[in-house]
Amino acid sequence: EMSAEAITKAVDGVSNDPAKVTAYCAMANKMDEIGDDDKAAEAASAEIDGYFKTLGADFEAAWASAQESAEDSAQGKAFEEAMTKLDEKCGK
Repeated sequence: EMSAEAITKAVDGVSNDPAKVTAYCAMANKMDEIGDDDKAAEAASAEIDGYFKTLGADFEAAWASAQESAEDSAQGKAFEEAMTKLDEKCGK
């Protein structure tokens, strides 16, 4: 599991890289599109994996770590905060 600092650093690393921001925003849009549709999720899994490859192992590890952390944990809060900044770059 990653520390809160490592999570912040990983997500901020994406926020500060224009090419990665583009990939992240495309991935976020795709995930919004999929919603709870399992068939759509299956169809898009290769595309989503591709975005994660572009975003890098650190971001993927931060994402995975946040999924396993409680929302009110240090990790959960760090992820939420860093992701809010990242989402703002998508114009959301």
